[in-house]
Amino acid sequence: MMILTPWETPWFCYGLLRLHVGGNGTASGRFSPHSAFMLMRGQRTGLRIFRDVVRDEHVPEESATGLSPWAVSGDGHSLRFAVGLRLVDVWNAWHDDPEVDGVQSRLWLATTDATSWAAVDWDGELRDRFTVWQHGARRLWDEVEATYRWWRRAGEPGPERFGLTVGSEGQVLDSPDQPL
Repeated sequence: MMILTPWETPWFCYGLLRLHVGGNGTASGRFSPHSAFMLMRGQRTGLRIFRDVVRDEHVPEESATGLSPWAVSGDGHSLRFAVGLRLVDVWNAWHDDPEVDGVQSRLWLATTDATSWAAVDWDGELRDRFTVWQHGARRLWDEVEATYRWWRRAGEPGPERFGLTVGSEGQVLDSPDQPL
């Protein structure tokens, strides 16, 4: 028996998952890139960063990064897929011209439970320094940077490099002998 299903994370909706079900009930397979499906309205993230996540009383921590927000949330499908696998409860949204002095573009990150958020600001000039704001129990941009470093060390794998095994003990991404 085979299961073919679209794969989606809050970070990136991309690819198919093809699982072969064995006689013992364990299903195992690989991701296939170059497929995407539009989510139904009920499947879409209902969070709105300004309404549901950021509050006036939040006092975010400020830092800086050299990692471009476009590297992790731009056109690079392989990295976006990997970030989605590692940060399964984090979504992102771009805000161009956010009406904040000195900010041309902002990448927002938030957990799906709306308890932590981050913003990465581009001033419109520098391409190697970005201002980071983080609030909540998790430091989401730090997690994104760690995922980026992991992905680079792993040889920048694409979606086809990853697999999923589902058995009675739960699920394992990548392969049973090399879990993600």
